[in-house]
Amino acid sequence: MKRMLALATLLLVAATVQPTFAKDFKVAIIISERLLNEYSEAQDAQRVLTEEINEWQRQGQAMQEELQSLQAELSEEAMMFYSEEKKAQKQATFERKVMEFREFQQNIEQRAFQRNQELFAPINEKIQKVLDTLAEQNGYDLILDAVGASIAYASPDLDITDVVLMELKKQ
Repeated sequence: MKRMLALATLLLVAATVQPTFAKDFKVAIIISERLLNEYSEAQDAQRVLTEEINEWQRQGQAMQEELQSLQAELSEEAMMFYSEEKKAQKQATFERKVMEFREFQQNIEQRAFQRNQELFAPINEKIQKVLDTLAEQNGYDLILDAVGASIAYASPDLDITDVVLMELKKQ
């Protein structure tokens, strides 16, 4: 993303300094959001990621329910039937479970990010190979992603998203 922004800035500077250079410069755009939504491998990866996140959420819910149950056991009414040793044991169990739950919650976001990287890295590599091939075959000097490049206007003729999708489907 930063690399694309730097290239776009370089393009603007080059166009200002040497107008003849800009005329020979061939640019295309893609819409990465469409690539990820319409490419079957990306859809499969998203489905796997969603299922895993849902499972983690179910695990978190089960942990929360266990904590609520333990908290009910620790209420004054229930505790009056326990010995001091049993009360201390219940309290220690509750505190340990609270810490486990907090750790679990903190790790979910990190695990989701890591899993996202694992699932989408091969897809991103395939997309990049297709872009490299198209750039070489068609003489593109720059291919921008319209989703994150702050493009105010681009002619629809510059959009090669459909071509990229066709090439990905061939693989």
